[in-house]
Amino acid sequence: MLNRRFTRHRSLFSTSVPRAAEPSLPLWRRGLSMLWRGFRRFCFAIGFLMVLSMVLGIYSASFFGKQAAPALPAQMVLYAALREDPPEIVPEIGFGGSFAAPPLTARALVDTLDRAAGDARVKGMLVRLETDGLSLAHGQEIRNAVKRFRAAGKFAYVYAPSIGEGGGGLSAYYLASAFEQIWLQPLGIVSIGGVRAEIPFFRAALDKIGVLPQFYKRHEYKTAYESATNTAISPENRQMVRELVGDIRAQILAEVPADRGLTAAQFEALVDKGLFTAPEALQSQLVTQVGYADVLVENISAAVTGDRDAAEEVFVDLDAYAAASAREESERRLVAEAFGKARPKVALVYAVGAIMDSRTQARASGVFMGDEIAAADEVAPAILEAAEDDAVRAIVLRVDSPGGSPLASETILRAVQKAQEKGKRVIVSMGAVAASGGYWISAYGERIFAQPATLTGSIGVLGGKVSARETWAKLGVSWNAEVQWGANAGMWSLNTPFSASEAERINAMLDHVYASFLERVAKGRKMSTAQVDKIARGRVWSGVRAKEIGLVDEIGGLREALDYTAAQLGAKDRGALEIEILPRPKTPFEQLAALLDGSAGVYEGLRMQAGLARAFSSV
Repeated sequence: MLNRRFTRHRSLFSTSVPRAAEPSLPLWRRGLSMLWRGFRRFCFAIGFLMVLSMVLGIYSASFFGKQAAPALPAQMVLYAALREDPPEIVPEIGFGGSFAAPPLTARALVDTLDRAAGDARVKGMLVRLETDGLSLAHGQEIRNAVKRFRAAGKFAYVYAPSIGEGGGGLSAYYLASAFEQIWLQPLGIVSIGGVRAEIPFFRAALDKIGVLPQFYKRHEYKTAYESATNTAISPENRQMVRELVGDIRAQILAEVPADRGLTAAQFEALVDKGLFTAPEALQSQLVTQVGYADVLVENISAAVTGDRDAAEEVFVDLDAYAAASAREESERRLVAEAFGKARPKVALVYAVGAIMDSRTQARASGVFMGDEIAAADEVAPAILEAAEDDAVRAIVLRVDSPGGSPLASETILRAVQKAQEKGKRVIVSMGAVAASGGYWISAYGERIFAQPATLTGSIGVLGGKVSARETWAKLGVSWNAEVQWGANAGMWSLNTPFSASEAERINAMLDHVYASFLERVAKGRKMSTAQVDKIARGRVWSGVRAKEIGLVDEIGGLREALDYTAAQLGAKDRGALEIEILPRPKTPFEQLAALLDGSAGVYEGLRMQAGLARAFSSV
């Protein structure tokens, strides 16, 4: 057995010279040293716990999100609570809410209802409607799915505590009207007071504080900054808004009255009245029943099972059904593919939000915040990736964007062009809005689909800045601009208005962008630039009007766009396609890496706050 002395740790180098005694520190310094060591250990512990929490949250979200969906009962009623406008894309899982299931996207919601329509186990559905913020275009896609569900012989009931309690309930009621029964809480109201557009104008207020807005546009219908430049609405803007409201009125009157057993004149009279108590709504045929949710649930349970207390056995949450039915569908496809040919592969590329070069640029600008960014450095590579994939037969570009940077829009459009040059078909599906830059990136689409209420067009450009010179003077602040190199060195300054030469340069840039916009639309829509200019001029059109003037090919949603793509590839419908969604959502660990790298973005954001002082152009 070895002597224990030889198993002890010994220094590699040692000396027989004894260590000099350390001088004794004062008591206060020893106390401070102990406090400092304790503080460092505390900070380390907090940091360790934060990182551990993040990693556990990521793992939990990944693990639980991939668990097998529960088995579905032999008979069921689907239940869904619609509390917000469904998103186009699945939001990235945040660390603060990593255990919350993400909401169904608009496409997933429609696909789930269509699967349920053909599922014999599903007897009907109950939707609790709690939103007044539903976009009309999404409402049209969901409404059509509800009608198909009912056409398959299944019941569809909707319950609402109130519709339009804070105003703006017409879009929610538009969706509700497609259901077989509409239940309203006894103290609820139905508010369907039409559509009203109110636009604030700040020019007089800006004049009082000495701020001079200088914005130039191409052309008369490009009115995004009219609130700052005008004291009242322009005739062109009034005409455009009036016609958009007229289109909404026509679309609602074409569908809602017939579904509720009313004439168009009768329903319009109800819209004129606007607000109804629950008894008034029942008497006016706006709802079919006034009652409580628990009574409706018991009625459905009794009708399906014969037992009023069997709600837990018969009701299945729509999210759970979506996961389980998707799993079953995937298993069926795997079996079918094992004994047959592979399905045609289609890339579904999303461009959702303001179009910017990158998310970093969006954060730095301080103008566009949040996740709703169609970043060109993400969307364009996704299109090019699909173009390089030999298995991908076509690309469906889903656009839900109000526009943004012309440069970023051109980057995405160039990717579309390169994909087409490689033989890929590119079909465009427009969501709630695909205007300005959103139309720019859509222009080369082989076939463009839009909902009747989609806002599109706005083929134009604007740019400019505000000058606060008079404001500074009122505050007693002067800026010395006598020392500069370059006649137009002050072009981007907030402290001076545009000089004549600076304004000429800005207008030259806008002319170039507008001419380029016309050229691209003319090429994509097979028109002359003169024809495009006639319907462009910065004007926004509804989807139904856009079809009439040639900016859109088909009225329909993403479902119809995918069905069209399938037909072009020789497949039966979208169900026969292998659909790959791009850009791919970041994995949890990619999100963690981005978070840890976020300090650069924060610094850039602080550094670039001066970006608001620069003139800018947008489409």
